[in-house]
Amino acid sequence: MPRPNPKPPAAIKPSPAGTEPSTSGKRSQKISATPAARRATTLRDIARETGYHVTSISLALRAHPSIPEVTREKIQAAAIRLGYERDPVFCALTRFRQQGRVCGPTPGIAYLENFGAGSGMPRPASLAAMLEGARRQARVLGYELETLAVGEDDHDSRSLTAVLRQKNITGVILGAFVPGCADIALNWDELAVAKIHSRHIEPDATTIGSDLLRDVRLAFQRLRKLGYLRIGLVVGRSDEDACGHRHTAGFLMEEASLPPESRIPPLLYPYRTDERALAALIARWIHRHRLDAVLTNHPDPCRLLARERLRIPRDVACAGLCVAESSRGLAGIHPRFDLVGERAVSIVVTQLKSSLRGLPDFPASIHVQSSWQDGPSAPLRKI
Repeated sequence: MPRPNPKPPAAIKPSPAGTEPSTSGKRSQKISATPAARRATTLRDIARETGYHVTSISLALRAHPSIPEVTREKIQAAAIRLGYERDPVFCALTRFRQQGRVCGPTPGIAYLENFGAGSGMPRPASLAAMLEGARRQARVLGYELETLAVGEDDHDSRSLTAVLRQKNITGVILGAFVPGCADIALNWDELAVAKIHSRHIEPDATTIGSDLLRDVRLAFQRLRKLGYLRIGLVVGRSDEDACGHRHTAGFLMEEASLPPESRIPPLLYPYRTDERALAALIARWIHRHRLDAVLTNHPDPCRLLARERLRIPRDVACAGLCVAESSRGLAGIHPRFDLVGERAVSIVVTQLKSSLRGLPDFPASIHVQSSWQDGPSAPLRKI
C-alpha cells in the first residue's frame, strides 16, 4: 500500500531586519537570566541578629510568657525587619501535634525534697527559689515538674518507686537535700538523675549548685577592700557537708596569704543548734578573736547577733553568703538559686532526650556564679 506523501515544509518567512532566522522556523527569542529567589529568613538568622538562642527566638515569636516582654518586643521587631514569615505548613503540623490526636500527656520530672514538708515545715527561701527556677525551665522545655517529699511523714524509697512507675517518670532531681534528714535509695540505673548540692548522699550524679568556693573568696576580698582586717567565717556543719566543704575551702585559700597572727579559725556550729545557743556561741567567738567582720550563710545574721546585744556594724560588721536581692540592709553575696534550678532541669531533659539512663562514669559539677551587693551592715571602714 503506497504511503501518503508527507506534507511539504512550510515556507520560511523572511525575518525582520536585525533578526536571524532560527533553524526551527520560529523567531529566536532572547532569554534573560532571572535572578535567584531570595532565601527565606530563618530563626537562626534572627538569633544571629539579636544574640538570643533559637529556642528563645521561637518562644518570643509565639508570645510565650516565659520570655520577658522587653525581650519579646526586641525579637519580634528584628523578625519584622529581616522579613521573617512563619511556614504555614509547619504551623499547621505544630497545631495538629499540640491539638490533634497525636498529642500525648506532658512528660514529667520528679523534684525530690527532704526538708520536712509532710511535717508542716515551711520551705526555706533558697529552696523556694531553686524550685521556682526548675518549674519555669520545665515549662519552657515542655515538661511538668512534680514535687515529691521524702521523709518519715512523706515518701520512702518503696512508695516513691511506686509513684514514679505509676506516672511513668524517669527523670529525677534531688533538690538540695538537707543533711541529717531523710535520704533516698532508688534504682538509679533506670533514671536520668541530677542533684542540686546534696554532695553528702548517693547517688554520685551530675551536681549543680552555687559556686560557693568563689562566693566566699569574693566576699572575703570585698571585706578586705572595705578596710576589715580580722574576718571570720561561721557556717553550719550541715551546710559544709552538703556542699563538700567548699565554704571553708574558699576561706582558707584567702587566709593563706595573711600572716599567721591574722588568721581566724572558721566556726562550724553543730547540727540542729537552736538560735539562742548559736547566738551565744558566735558572740563568744567574736570576742575571743577580736573580729572586725563576720561572714556567714545564716539567713538573718543581724537579728541573730542582736540577741547578744551586738550592734551591726558598730560592734562588728556582717556580710551574708545567702543575701536576697530584696534585702537592702545586708551586704554580701546574692546567689542565683533560680538559675541553679533551671540548670538542673536542663541537665535531666538532655539525658531524657538522649535516652541516657543511669549514673555517669565521670560525674560533672556545674557551678552557677553569684554577685556581691553592698549594704549598710558592712560599710567602708574608717581607720
